[in-house]
Amino acid sequence: MSMIFTPSELNGLTEQELRALRVAILNDLAARGLRLEDCPHVAISLRFIDEALAKAVRQRPTFRPKGPGF
Repeated sequence: MSMIFTPSELNGLTEQELRALRVAILNDLAARGLRLEDCPHVAISLRFIDEALAKAVRQRPTFRPKGPGF
């Protein structure tokens, strides 16, 4: 993966999609025998993903139980 992900590209992704993208990037690095220090553009993408993930976790919808319907 040689793409840089920007915050605008990550804007509509769910928490699960962000986590999956983060893992996919790290797995791709490991498969190529690279470290995060070897690819600064990947480190930037991961930082953006982590920020978007933190935002997604903070904005989780809260569901309130409904009262009994009569």
